[in-house]
Amino acid sequence: MKLSDLKTVDQLIEERREKDAEFREIWDSTAFARQVAIIVVRYRTERGLSQRELARLTGLQQPAIARLENGETEPRLQTLAKLTAATGLSFHLDVARGGVELVPA
Repeated sequence: MKLSDLKTVDQLIEERREKDAEFREIWDSTAFARQVAIIVVRYRTERGLSQRELARLTGLQQPAIARLENGETEPRLQTLAKLTAATGLSFHLDVARGGVELVPA
């Protein structure tokens, strides 16, 4: 098999979403948490910070940073507010249709 024949992660996820309703529900319900996780991990790694250092900077505990970066649990608004105050990050939210998602600024 050639490398070009391999499916991307996005393709595999979409196939699984189409075939497995339970997976689709879980995947879709954690989309917001995954979006936040990507932003937090990117911010932290681009600055060479450990989770402990980011926690100290934001006034959060290291386990809270780990949970944010895990992307499985929706962050509380208070947590996002602390992140924005300490880092300059912005989170623009759309709360509609029973869900929450990040929208471009």
